[in-house]
Amino acid sequence: MRKYIVAGLLLISVSTDAQQSEQDSLRFKNIEQVTIVGDKAKYIIGSGQYISLRKLEKLNQPNINNVLRIIPGVNVRDEEGFGLRPNIGLRGTPVNRSAKITLMEDGILIAPATYADPSAYYFPTFARMQSVEVLKGSSQIKYGPYTIGGAVNLVSTAIPNTFKGFAQIAYGSFATNQQRIWVGDSRKNFDYVFEVNRIASNGFKQLENGDNTGFDRRDVMGKMRWHTNENSKIQQSITLKMLNTSEEGNETYLGLTYEDFKANPYRRYAGSQRDLLNLTHNHVSLTHTVTPNKKITINTTAYYNNTFRDWSRANLFGGQSINTILGDPSTYQLPYQIMTGQNNGEVGYQSAARTYDSKGLQTNAQYYFKSKNIVHKLEVGIRYHTDQADRYATQSTYQMINGTMIQTAVGPKGNQENQIRSANSLASFVSYDISYKKLKVSPGIRYENMLLKFQNYGTSDNARLGTSLKSATNNLSILLPGIGFNYEINTNMVAFSGIHKGFSPPGMPTIASTSSQATFETSVNYEIGYRLNKNGLYFQCVGFLNNYNNILGSDNLSGGGAGTGDLFNAGNAKIQGLEIGMEYDLLYKKNKYSTLKLPIHIVYTYTNAKFKETFVNGGGDWGSGTINKNDLIPFITPHILTASIGFENKKLNATLTGRYTGETRTKPGQANAVLPTEIAKYNEVNSIAEFLIIDISANYRLNKIFSLFSTINNLTNNKSIIANLPQGYRPNIPLSYNVGLKANF
Repeated sequence: MRKYIVAGLLLISVSTDAQQSEQDSLRFKNIEQVTIVGDKAKYIIGSGQYISLRKLEKLNQPNINNVLRIIPGVNVRDEEGFGLRPNIGLRGTPVNRSAKITLMEDGILIAPATYADPSAYYFPTFARMQSVEVLKGSSQIKYGPYTIGGAVNLVSTAIPNTFKGFAQIAYGSFATNQQRIWVGDSRKNFDYVFEVNRIASNGFKQLENGDNTGFDRRDVMGKMRWHTNENSKIQQSITLKMLNTSEEGNETYLGLTYEDFKANPYRRYAGSQRDLLNLTHNHVSLTHTVTPNKKITINTTAYYNNTFRDWSRANLFGGQSINTILGDPSTYQLPYQIMTGQNNGEVGYQSAARTYDSKGLQTNAQYYFKSKNIVHKLEVGIRYHTDQADRYATQSTYQMINGTMIQTAVGPKGNQENQIRSANSLASFVSYDISYKKLKVSPGIRYENMLLKFQNYGTSDNARLGTSLKSATNNLSILLPGIGFNYEINTNMVAFSGIHKGFSPPGMPTIASTSSQATFETSVNYEIGYRLNKNGLYFQCVGFLNNYNNILGSDNLSGGGAGTGDLFNAGNAKIQGLEIGMEYDLLYKKNKYSTLKLPIHIVYTYTNAKFKETFVNGGGDWGSGTINKNDLIPFITPHILTASIGFENKKLNATLTGRYTGETRTKPGQANAVLPTEIAKYNEVNSIAEFLIIDISANYRLNKIFSLFSTINNLTNNKSIIANLPQGYRPNIPLSYNVGLKANF
């Protein structure tokens, strides 16, 4: 059956993810003309934003968390302070490992195993991106499989139209440093860009032995394109993209108790001294673009991704789990002392090796035509995708001796986890835009069919002979309709609305007879909005409602669970809210000859998220026990506000940004917030307090080639708790700076 599907794709050459030519540099056809402040924002159906290269250059932020906060409807949880593994949610979807949004790079699914094991332990290096696109609402029906919250597409360095190069060096606090260089050119029939990027740091957390707590990440990317002559009757191009990423990170899941956090929020326990992440990622894709005539464009892409990650870390001290110790350090005093290096004892150490493979073929056809006063755009896409996660977790033994961990026994491979998760999927969509005068209507439908397979070999069969094999499969399909409306009130104002059925895959089929099978996560999503773009003012206001028929809970170690990765049914839920974005130049046309600007930018998101039925929770990220109707859904921040003010002239631009994150629930419930204090036990805390982080960035142009830049993060040195996950309280990066030099040639 599979060979016929693939053959059919090759024959029709028609993608669930629109893949435009590299010259466009933007991958979403509907969003390519959309900017936060641009005049063309009125053309998009649904709520979408585009963060341009110019905006990114002003902010100088290699941390995507700090950038995404300038978009309404985005919820982000920090973890290690550098944004290497962001936790992103859109419109109330869970933030943990960005597992409930569609993640793409250049229009291609980029999560290690989007269907089989979607937690994004690999995330593209943001420092090499030239723009970011975010889609929410009815228009994202084309960019699945996760269509409840939305899609994030990272756009990498595009092939330039003429010979061009860029180089950047930077150095700052904690020996954080970056080196980046790329060169590219477009010739008569052959174009290219090659890029090398490295970002590294010694880290801001402190081990008593003085070891490095930072990371070293390196990227090498190349794009090569052949295309027909400019005067060819049929325009065609073939683009080859290759990427290699490697990272060694001295990062840990282990946070701090409240008392230790207050004494020194940047402390690392001795028990985390050998925690290490090794990661490699390889990508190759081949894209064919053809325009048979001015009305038709067809894009076809074949792609392959391979990702390996082994996050080795201590998980038992004196025979007790970390969460048990954090929950009551006084009762488990000896394990706590082993964890902190104050006493000698046994340490359980787990290597969590996982190899991910994903590959697919996607193709998209767009047809534009007019009939009298009506403009039509028909878009058809299909994608065949397979992915797999091969998990080996191995438990070994160390001894903590005088604050130093010494290995005493090596466990057999796979003695903690030994399984393969795989998925085959066929997804397609049809979208039809009809524009008549000031009204644009966009109905569409998406189809998802998938075969999910789970093979658990057991912890004693490291050779995978099948002696204890337990397996299960789940074959399912679903239709997802949607429709959006745009009405141009006048040349400056647009009203829009939409409704669509949202969807998330159900995870692996269960092999336990006592557990019920997770079903689709589905919802009916509504939005209504208004845009204004007039006299230097851009304003957008959107109300949204995600009415879940079945919301799925999860069990991930990174989210506070046991780490099985299982999903479970949680029934009805309702997530609703308001998104407001505004940008304005305070000096707009005060003096038409002046180049001086004072831009302000304000983004606010309100989200109300509640369970709408009572059920017994299956464990995992939401804890165990009964969850009642109208309990708040954890980890969804109700109030998020980002505001900035800038200064710009011909030579200098500077931006001061404040990012406010309101009080965030960490456990389901309706009772008053219990915040971390000296008297509140770790397991009794149900909320994290609000906090405000202020950053400043500046660029100064020396001449046509060279520019100086600098960034100061956490200007007030705020030491608030920003998260209590994965295990214990975690700090934001402290007051820090970096300075650098850019060269455009």
